[in-house]
Amino acid sequence: MSDRKLLLVDDEANILKALQRLLRRDGYTIFLANNGAEALQLLLENNIGVIIADHRMPAMTGTELLSQVKDLYPDTTRIVLSGFSDIDSITEAINQGNIYKFLGKPWDDAEIRATVQEAFERFELRAENTRLTKELKQANAALEQENVETSSLLEQIVNHNSDAIIVVNKDRKVIFSNPSALSLLIDHYRVLEGDQFAMPFQENQIIQQRLERPGRPDLLLEVRSIMIKHEGQPAFLVSLHDISAIECMYEQKQRSEANLSKIIQQVFRIINANVMQIDAYTALHEERVSCLAAAIGEQMELNDEEIDSLKIAGLIHDIGKAYVPSEILNRPGPMTEAERLIVQQHTGIGEELVSKVDLPWPIKQIVGQHHERLDGSGYPLGLSGQHIILESRIMAVADVAAAMVSDRPYRNAYSIDEVFSMLKQKSGIKFDADVVTACIKVSEQGCFTWFK
Repeated sequence: MSDRKLLLVDDEANILKALQRLLRRDGYTIFLANNGAEALQLLLENNIGVIIADHRMPAMTGTELLSQVKDLYPDTTRIVLSGFSDIDSITEAINQGNIYKFLGKPWDDAEIRATVQEAFERFELRAENTRLTKELKQANAALEQENVETSSLLEQIVNHNSDAIIVVNKDRKVIFSNPSALSLLIDHYRVLEGDQFAMPFQENQIIQQRLERPGRPDLLLEVRSIMIKHEGQPAFLVSLHDISAIECMYEQKQRSEANLSKIIQQVFRIINANVMQIDAYTALHEERVSCLAAAIGEQMELNDEEIDSLKIAGLIHDIGKAYVPSEILNRPGPMTEAERLIVQQHTGIGEELVSKVDLPWPIKQIVGQHHERLDGSGYPLGLSGQHIILESRIMAVADVAAAMVSDRPYRNAYSIDEVFSMLKQKSGIKFDADVVTACIKVSEQGCFTWFK
């Protein structure tokens, strides 16, 4: 069945049949009515798109019927069919808006088919417009409801947010402040509507403000600000986040790490004291290297954690020598090739020993790499350049410098000038140039007098 439903109304059966035969070839679903009452019943039961009604009918004229159809089914396209003798009444009906078109009797087949086609297109266009209008109204209603719900949600989020939220105009007068802003700043700044907001802030930047609180820890706030529009005028949205607890936790963490570093250093000094019973030079050398490496790190502006790692690594960088026979380490005269290879094993042994301890610093790498050289000529892996971590490059310079200014069974101590001359010659080749420079600056502060 076609979606296009056509209603033909005429009190003459032969006219209805003739119209039906003519128009059914266009695929319409056609309903027939002999009078106005039948037509209204069919309209009630079916979604009629186009109605063609004869003007002259008993009881109810065509224009009277179509007038009711206009009121009851305004989207239905209405056509009146009549002889030219009724032209005055038909013209009046058209002027009143009751009908869409007037078709005269006898009709032209092509004309009536074209008119009905246009009438259905008009009906479908109006139906589509009606549908779209309805959908638009529903969408607008849903959007309004969503806006109400969103506004309510935003209001709850803002008012229950633990962060202080303040809106100020370009003159920095408060337009809005949430409850958190009032409670957070009650002892320092007024943030009621109309108040001048005196707290410093910078547009599109994050700054910190510390507020003193008598008898309590300071209040540390992270202040953010962005430019917004309020009622068409520029304004600032300022949010304040309390990071006091974070700062407190950070300070506690730093204290814990500092205490851990001290404990570990004390443990390794105890180990060094035991090593001194076996090899006094190695134990003393490690203490000196620890001091010198930390001093170089401070000169190079390393952070506290990196300096702690240098202190600890310096205390145990030669721990692997405990497995090297003391007669090799302390025998006067040059080593044989076999003895040299045995001594070189101390870096790998030390790295393996340290790896068994879970430490929050790169101690294992420093112990394993402190004999590596920039040009790849060191051991045990022949690492070069940036493949050697900075702490290891610092340890390498501190190790060589501390060793050279000390007496050994097979040689006398070098002077500080001789040490620096050697370091400068190999700066940028075997040793990191920045580390060498820092080491020399440390010497100007009297660092090497610690070794005397």
